[in-house]
Amino acid sequence: MDELPLASTTPFYTLDACNGDLAESIVLALHDENSGIHDTWKKLVESDSSLNQRLISQGIDKPQTRSEIDWDDSTLLFTSTIELSKDGRPLPLGEFLTRERFGRFPWNDGSLLGYFLTYIRPNRALTENDGVDIYDTIVFLLTKLTSNCSDQHLGHSDFEEGFGGLSIKGFLTSEEVKLLRRNLSSRTWTASYDEPLDGGVADAAKHFMTLLKAAERRDVGVMLRIHS
Repeated sequence: MDELPLASTTPFYTLDACNGDLAESIVLALHDENSGIHDTWKKLVESDSSLNQRLISQGIDKPQTRSEIDWDDSTLLFTSTIELSKDGRPLPLGEFLTRERFGRFPWNDGSLLGYFLTYIRPNRALTENDGVDIYDTIVFLLTKLTSNCSDQHLGHSDFEEGFGGLSIKGFLTSEEVKLLRRNLSSRTWTASYDEPLDGGVADAAKHFMTLLKAAERRDVGVMLRIHS
């Protein structure tokens, strides 16, 4: 693949193992909380003993009361849903080299998934028959992962302006990870003829699929975040 130069300020992208189902519930609860509806967060914490215990272990005395948690929404979402190893550290996905190649792609803003979404095209030989739903699902899930927590989608940037520059772009549940991995393994998509990096789409797919397979083996969802 022919690489293009990257700006020194290009952010680094990380795909973290997370509990995607819990992340969906937290996003909804925080939306209600910020709209003045406090019962949703309270009921969520009270009904989920693991979430309650994790927040307590992080020094939160009253986790069922959002106003008692002195964290921004981005930090709260990340800390509550990230999957941890036995020693309490974030569970890594894939090998170091794969994570590095995913983290800073040699194009535009450094987003491997952004490049893939821009230059992926339907394979007309299949999508004009029975593959259109598979291709559409690929685009839908990639869009969810890359922008579901963005200002563009939510109308606010609460999940993109976290402490220390924490910016969460989106996430997928474990079932969505399996579906996306399976659909990407199909032949319903191809690279655009005008992609600027020779073999760039194929290279992006290779690294991303490696991380998806790692998440699938661990039966976890994934969260996309960026940091400078």
